[in-house]
Amino acid sequence: MVQVNFNSSNVRNGSNAQSIHSPNAAENKKVESSNFKSSTFAPVRESKAAPVQAKLDKQLPQIIGHSFLLVAVENVSSTDPKSGNETKSAVYTVRVVSKKAKAFRELVQIKVKNSTSIINSEELDQVMLQVAKPIILRFDQIAHYAFMGGESLNATKAERLNVSVQQAMDHD
Repeated sequence: MVQVNFNSSNVRNGSNAQSIHSPNAAENKKVESSNFKSSTFAPVRESKAAPVQAKLDKQLPQIIGHSFLLVAVENVSSTDPKSGNETKSAVYTVRVVSKKAKAFRELVQIKVKNSTSIINSEELDQVMLQVAKPIILRFDQIAHYAFMGGESLNATKAERLNVSVQQAMDHD
């Protein structure tokens, strides 16, 4: 997998610098805020077999935050050995950009099962070449799974947000 590291000094965030200093900054903030929609998290079930893991999973929103900068995406398929059914999934490699998140700036992968990527490779190339603004994503029903020395973050849906990196960083 190829990973792209974004340096804030060389990424265009798509925001209009004049709007920050304009007399209508409060109005602009309201408009920006209305474009932001937080990720949602799956409910965590209490577990007698793994009570510590359940407590840790309840902290997932504080650990990874609610908004993510797209770094890479890969469409994968797997075949169920018993039924032979093929499942398609999109695996998003994203950088945590919520400033208040404990994993701020960390790279994580979030898998959306029964889905294909909402971003095509040409568009991702444009972002990498800094011709297009960075892509901020949110996810529905993010869940953490721990298993035999590994872990996985899964979601039911990925959605693109029309906000800048700075707006995503500053949003709770």
